[in-house]
Amino acid sequence: MIFKLAVEMAVMMNVVAANNSINPVSLERLRGECVKEVKRLNGSFSFDDAVSWQKGWEENE
Repeated sequence: MIFKLAVEMAVMMNVVAANNSINPVSLERLRGECVKEVKRLNGSFSFDDAVSWQKGWEENE
């Protein structure tokens, strides 16, 4: 099961990377922010969480 998830995640990351341009410094900052956010959410981070976070929406909106 973990292997299948890793494959799907690799596909998703390649699709996103192919369609976006991000510099290495921004990517490293994003990685650090993601670590903090996943810790805050106790490992449960969904696509909806990512959309809310990127849009700057509050949890109760």
